[in-house]
Amino acid sequence: MKIGVLSKLIFVVFIVLLSGCNRYTTQKRVNNIEAAITSYDVAMRWAQYPEAYSYHVSPNGTQPPADLESLKELSVTSVKVIEKIINEDHTEATVKTEISYFFKDQGTIRKLKLNQRWWVNQETNQWFVDGEFPKF
Repeated sequence: MKIGVLSKLIFVVFIVLLSGCNRYTTQKRVNNIEAAITSYDVAMRWAQYPEAYSYHVSPNGTQPPADLESLKELSVTSVKVIEKIINEDHTEATVKTEISYFFKDQGTIRKLKLNQRWWVNQETNQWFVDGEFPKF
């Protein structure tokens, strides 16, 4: 009789530990996407385009082509996240962003609205943008 109670107690402890691990993994993914989006936005804002481009990787591992050389005269004045929706599994997110920018030879501030699909590489827990690098 004591063995039955002990095995039930061990089972309950095991379930509690598993749910705690799952919560930790979920929270870590949410924190990681927040950090990734912030890092991406900072890279765009401070003209670190190769770093921002490194986030553009499709789930199959390929990177879309981008002409980063043409961005030398680009100046981003602000990057603002409008909306962020993360799916239930915390494996994908839709991020709507607005980038204000101008080309130094033109001086006119323009806005570019992005609707990006972010996804997580579950092996490395890193987030990436599935899609092309913004075209200004």
